[in-house]
Amino acid sequence: MSDFRPCRECKDWNTCLLTESEKHWFGYEHITFCPQHIFFLLRYEYDIRGRAWPVDDEVGSGGSRRIGEASWVKVSLILAELDDRLSKIYPSLKGELLRSECKDPNKDKIEYLSDGAKDALYYVAGKRKDTPFTVWLAKKRYKKYTPIEKCRS
Repeated sequence: MSDFRPCRECKDWNTCLLTESEKHWFGYEHITFCPQHIFFLLRYEYDIRGRAWPVDDEVGSGGSRRIGEASWVKVSLILAELDDRLSKIYPSLKGELLRSECKDPNKDKIEYLSDGAKDALYYVAGKRKDTPFTVWLAKKRYKKYTPIEKCRS
């Protein structure tokens, strides 16, 4: 696995250039709040809050790497931003569902998450949204079920 990660240049997570083996680990310098990164952050949230960043099994020894003080500040900012985004989900049940399902060892890919958890994941991903969660969700569902011809007329 190469050390190059195209995450900073990525504009659409649906066309992610990472291989499947590269999607299971990210360094804190790669985090851009795409759904893959948020899934990773929530999966290893307890380790990261304990001041240890998960080590890639292919590169590291399987332990966890201690983070220095300056690097830890960046990680703290990432976690604070994630918590703030999750706190804007109302009702908070879907945010908690996302947190718990990301930690479930049987759900090791985004595709295995429930619909409610995916809604929360896509809401907190990307740029910070000013739209409340319920309004964002209603707009998303409206676009999904409205025929394009009907929208244009």
